[in-house]
Amino acid sequence: VIVTQYGFNLLVISVRLQGVTILTISTIIPSLRPPTCQEGSSSCIQANGTQLGVLHLALYLTALGTGGLKSCVSGFGSDQFDETDKDERARMTTFFNWFYFIVSIGSMAAVTVLVYIEDNLGRRWGYGICACVIVITLILFLSGTKRYRFKKLAGSPLNQIVAVVVAAWKKRKLDLPADSSALFNVDDVAETSFKKKQKLPHSKQFRLVLFFSLSLYHFRILPHD
Repeated sequence: VIVTQYGFNLLVISVRLQGVTILTISTIIPSLRPPTCQEGSSSCIQANGTQLGVLHLALYLTALGTGGLKSCVSGFGSDQFDETDKDERARMTTFFNWFYFIVSIGSMAAVTVLVYIEDNLGRRWGYGICACVIVITLILFLSGTKRYRFKKLAGSPLNQIVAVVVAAWKKRKLDLPADSSALFNVDDVAETSFKKKQKLPHSKQFRLVLFFSLSLYHFRILPHD
């Protein structure tokens, strides 16, 4: 079984493609859309249930695929680099610079070039171009499968989030140490995959979460007092 993150990216790209394809088809087949409302007309024929159903299906699939892709594709990109290696860490910075630059170019093209095409040639052309771009994206994504790095997950992130919240709530009445370096960190003792996780610096925001570290901090310090 291929790593979940790769499979999820493949899934959401396919879902997005289905949504945009259905949207394109709905603008091409006359029976899937209401007749054009003539300018100056006082009455227009409304879309029927089938037409609205197809439209909603296309929009929801597109939204679902887009949301899933945005939340996962950047993480999969970062997995292709080893943060412990200086050269690869520099290349990862370059990768994300170009990644967000291309995203910005795509957004600009969507509100300029595609809008112009839809206004002058019709929505079928605008949606059709989007569908073709997604097909090309899917092909390119699949073509690199043998070259990708597949990192094993170090446990479920949802389980870890729940564990932190529960432990922090239970220890909420304890006093935080003045020196944040005294707080317990997994890297202090762990020799597992958790040791490879990036350690984020402590901040003044979300200080409730710091109480999670007290669960072992007090266990470790108090016996020596």
